[in-house]
Amino acid sequence: MIANRRHTFDTMSTSVSGEAQPASTRCHRALVGARLKDNITVDVQLRQLIEQGNVSTALRCSREPYGAPVSDAQGGIPAIIMEMLAYSRPGVIELLPALPASLVKGSINGMLTRSFAKLDKLAWDMATLTVDVTITSLRKQDVTLIARHGIETVSASAGVLAAKPQSGAANCDLHLPEGKSVDIHLKLSRNRPPDWAAL
Repeated sequence: MIANRRHTFDTMSTSVSGEAQPASTRCHRALVGARLKDNITVDVQLRQLIEQGNVSTALRCSREPYGAPVSDAQGGIPAIIMEMLAYSRPGVIELLPALPASLVKGSINGMLTRSFAKLDKLAWDMATLTVDVTITSLRKQDVTLIARHGIETVSASAGVLAAKPQSGAANCDLHLPEGKSVDIHLKLSRNRPPDWAAL
């Protein structure tokens, strides 16, 4: 009985060695990459999930490539996308912390943050280095907005900017009113995100 268990364990260990990884492992790797602001890891793991058979043409997900339906990636992929587009904690919202270089332009609507605020819309165009965001805070609060590429210029709804940031700075402070949507437009600098790794 013990020998059989050991054999089963050894077989399982062998099956996940190298790059033959289940969808859950790729999701974990991508989520760790997003939290570490590592857009290359996020890009590689997402591509492998989508291109190597974990996601079918009907958007059905499986743990193993072209396998039976299992929901690992079904829940993991949306979480990865949200983490790579916005990191948040109380008092902080960071935009595009781990955006893959291949996603030059896009938008997402209705993301809840961990700072009691909702990103009604987040749209970016890295060809023009612009980001537009609409935020609705659930309470009146001050929030630090971070963009690791650097902020060349920023404009916002009246009374929202605490102060104009110095050109190229990675952050600016916002006064968010309760329950009222505010629009913020950023023109980004050309810094690479790792240049702001100390933030």
